Amino acid sequence: MRVAILADFPLHVIPEFGERFLPKSHFATWLPQLAEAFGAYPDLEVHWIVLSDLLSAPCQVRWNNQTFHVLTTVPKGRAATFYARDRRAIRACLEKIQPEIVHGWGTEDVYALAAAISGFPNVVSMQGVLSHYVLKNRMPLRACFQALLELFVLHKAERITTESAWGREVVLRRNPRARVELVEYGVQNPFLEMQWNPDPRKPVALFIGTVVPRKGIQDAVAAFRDPALAGAELWVVGDGASRWAEELRASAPPNVQWLGRLSALDTAQLLCRAWCLVLPTRADTSPNVVKEARVIGLPVVSTRCGGQVAYIEHGKNGFLVEPGDINALTKALTALLSDFEKMTVMGRRHQQEHRQLLHPHRTAEAFFDLYQKRLSQSEKPQ
Repeated sequence: MRVAILADFPLHVIPEFGERFLPKSHFATWLPQLAEAFGAYPDLEVHWIVLSDLLSAPCQVRWNNQTFHVLTTVPKGRAATFYARDRRAIRACLEKIQPEIVHGWGTEDVYALAAAISGFPNVVSMQGVLSHYVLKNRMPLRACFQALLELFVLHKAERITTESAWGREVVLRRNPRARVELVEYGVQNPFLEMQWNPDPRKPVALFIGTVVPRKGIQDAVAAFRDPALAGAELWVVGDGASRWAEELRASAPPNVQWLGRLSALDTAQLLCRAWCLVLPTRADTSPNVVKEARVIGLPVVSTRCGGQVAYIEHGKNGFLVEPGDINALTKALTALLSDFEKMTVMGRRHQQEHRQLLHPHRTAEAFFDLYQKRLSQSEKPQ
């Protein structure tokens, strides 16, 4: 089976490229381990098509028994042309590969759009649901434009996958006729390999994510102004260069530490030291940080506004509060950060089930089965 996957694959993990190709912002952390898992499938010929503005000419490399076609692009002005140049380049590459299935990953760029209009049997996988996010939070103009393109993709794609039941429901509200399947995206190996070892003398809540209003970091900062949490700390992992983010950092109490953007390994090590994860998000299809926390064994404090509800059982392995309810958030954090034994018991509950569910090999198996199903349907006589 020959499959072409169109995705913003983090090229820095491939030895031929290296750290110069490290993305400047958040990237799909689950794609490298999916590629590693696919490398063990002898009956699957995988071609990844990736765009980069750091190359002067297209190139092709082999990694994990897969071929990576890296095409050139420009850093600005792509969306304004409906990605015309990129779509032509991707189309030409697909014509050479002649895949049996095209898998487009993410509506945040051109990849899902290019797959949906490729003319080949196709699957589109959602990362975030932008058309929902823009209704819940002020977002850049480009994201609003992408949200409009996303609506077109959701009606054009032959089959769509989401990583949460919440995401599936949101997609179906936009296109009730869409064929949507649930495929969990696994976590990176460091999070499966780490041992949780929090210091009983140092209560710490960890926030991981971009410092933007949609993630609810402002609620967590407000909670840590409460005297009930004066003896605990909030560690914030993630960047944000907006004026809003700068003002939030300047107004935060001294028990909030801003650590900036860290590597996956450094983030995993911090999770092992924290007592809980806090993510008071306004909208998240299925935040990977919650999955990472759960496989390590941390309890999670979050909201019902996203796919994270699949991993958090209120009062059992975490707490779910309403966005903006600082009082409820403070009480939930206090309950965890003031009782080491209770926190530990809650964190361990359902951990093993989540470790099995969120292993990258399960993700690869699910997509391989989906490819087979899609291929068998396209081969049926009309």
